[in-house]
Amino acid sequence: MDESHNKARNAKIGADCIEFSPSIPQLRKQSFERRCLSPLGMKLTLLLCALTLLFTHFTFVLNVRVDGEVIGALPDSEVLEAVIDTTEDAVGLLLGRPVDVAERVSYTLTLTSISEAENLDPQVVEHGIFYHLDGVDLHYTVSIDGELIGYVADLEALHTEMEERITGLLAEGLVSAAFVPQMEFERLLVDLDNTPALDDLKSFVEELAMETAEELTYTESIPYERILILDDEKFVDSVEVLQVGSYGEKEIVALRTYIDGEPIEHMILQTKILTEAVPEIIIEGTKVRPLTASWGYYIWPTVGTLSSTFGPRQVRIGSSNHQGIDISAPAGTPVVAADGGEVIFVGWSGGFGNLIKIRHDNDHVTYYAHLSSMEARVGERVYRGQFIGGVGMTGTASGNHLHFEIRINGVPVDPLPFLP
Repeated sequence: MDESHNKARNAKIGADCIEFSPSIPQLRKQSFERRCLSPLGMKLTLLLCALTLLFTHFTFVLNVRVDGEVIGALPDSEVLEAVIDTTEDAVGLLLGRPVDVAERVSYTLTLTSISEAENLDPQVVEHGIFYHLDGVDLHYTVSIDGELIGYVADLEALHTEMEERITGLLAEGLVSAAFVPQMEFERLLVDLDNTPALDDLKSFVEELAMETAEELTYTESIPYERILILDDEKFVDSVEVLQVGSYGEKEIVALRTYIDGEPIEHMILQTKILTEAVPEIIIEGTKVRPLTASWGYYIWPTVGTLSSTFGPRQVRIGSSNHQGIDISAPAGTPVVAADGGEVIFVGWSGGFGNLIKIRHDNDHVTYYAHLSSMEARVGERVYRGQFIGGVGMTGTASGNHLHFEIRINGVPVDPLPFLP
């Protein structure tokens, strides 16, 4: 019974087994070995191989949620606890009060590749937690010269506004444009209730101080040089302009720098001479002037009232074409030399009456007529202001006065332009 049962069992196993036959003819003579696997064994083996393959390339990670919303993944619970502690400390320090983050955080296990698990960033979860907390968030803070001004939600938009302002200024013809304040941008956890938000980026950028520079081209006069030549043959106070000076002109290219429109620097880049300046050349005398030398200009020869001017006139007595001026004064009023010179005539001269003539160093000759007295001698040199006689009415005269003439090259000229 047992034997027949064993034969039947062996026959069933033989039917379920896979027979491996040698392929080499010599082996066919040898005994062969049958190797058999049951279907269950095969399934377990395949499962084991699959699990080995699975856990060689994949692993479980924590899918972290805040208020039910997935914010990221972490490798294990220890890292999650560290992240929660960090966020609670940071928010508590910022707000000045304890904050409970753990009660709002949950997680589930999920399978992911080992390579992805190794690259998980805890900061992603930190930022996700900050985003879900009231009163705080991660933003880019803006500091000017070390002082916190506020925060922006979109740093790229701020940079765009700044670039557009610079581009606009350069389009106006400026050489350069730059912001004056030292600006710093840093991504930080921000207390939203106590930190201003810079929402109007355009207005914020327009209020920032700007340093600009423009290139200018303009002309400028060149002062002329004054050359003084001393001449010991000419009297002191004798001045002769040998050459009249004139300004030159130059073209200047300059770089002018401004801060908010106020110039702070002017740098000359290039200078081009358009017209050379012409120097002024003056000759001055150094010789001591004698007392009786002429000065070249005149003083009034007496004190009185101008009663008749130079040129045509209506008269009952005397010339109708007056060749000098008349100065009315009481008889005997002192008459002085109008300038230094040599006395060339003293005496009676027809209608002039008592007349004195003085030739000056510039060859001008002055006439003093109708004198009541004459206190000069021919050949004598007199100085300017020296007493030479008194007012009278000798010759053709209707009253006491001094007839005064200036003659140049023998031709009478109007004395008034020569008198002070």
